[in-house]
Amino acid sequence: MTDYICYCFDLDGTVYVGNTLIPGVVESIKWLKENNKIVRFISNNSSKSNTEYLQKLNTLGLDCNSEDIKLSTDSVIYYLKEKGINKVYVLGTKSLQKQIIDAGFEICSHSPELIVVGYDNELTYSKLKTACRLINNHIDYIATHCDIFCPSEDGPIPDIGTIISVLEKTTGVEPYKIFGKPNSDLIELIAKENSVHKSDILMIGDRLYTDILMADNAKVDSVLVLSGDTKREEIEKNIIKPTYILRSFNILY
Repeated sequence: MTDYICYCFDLDGTVYVGNTLIPGVVESIKWLKENNKIVRFISNNSSKSNTEYLQKLNTLGLDCNSEDIKLSTDSVIYYLKEKGINKVYVLGTKSLQKQIIDAGFEICSHSPELIVVGYDNELTYSKLKTACRLINNHIDYIATHCDIFCPSEDGPIPDIGTIISVLEKTTGVEPYKIFGKPNSDLIELIAKENSVHKSDILMIGDRLYTDILMADNAKVDSVLVLSGDTKREEIEKNIIKPTYILRSFNILY
């Protein structure tokens, strides 16, 4: 497990739970970096920016920079640039809108080339109405990821999947493309940016249907940690199988 070149970590449930670090993970990541391994942190959450995640990780004692953090938003931005898109309507948080603007795109609610839908915890009816108007006028929409819910201290709360469902039921139109876990785009992006072969990448996460399925889709090896959502007995019944199983990512003991 220490022979790979690039290690991709899910965050919540793998590195920390809420604001509490999982024992041994930080020390293991430090060891990987000291041994010249590439370490990247992956999240679907497009409501926050790379900078916001960086602040949290630094506060928790992880020495990293914004380039180490890859969000579903990064895949979307890469796609928009690849397709030569200039003007987009963004149904998302102010943070997501800023990332899109900072990447060189114009936000337009009248005649965009494409609609970008993100996890929007600042959602208003007006945003939904604008998105539907544009979709009804044959503007395609893409989504940063597809999670139906996200965990909270009060139990599951709506994520982007429920927003997509509203748009689909209202307009009868599905997203043109969906990014983020369990799709392979984030792994593909990391492999390209770091010139790393997929056989040298290891994905570490706590969810079978997002983290481990993404690894399967990208054809890279994976570690399922039992420090988050998945219980050991669930793995036996599931067709999705990780390469390794650990209680938590603590490779030093």
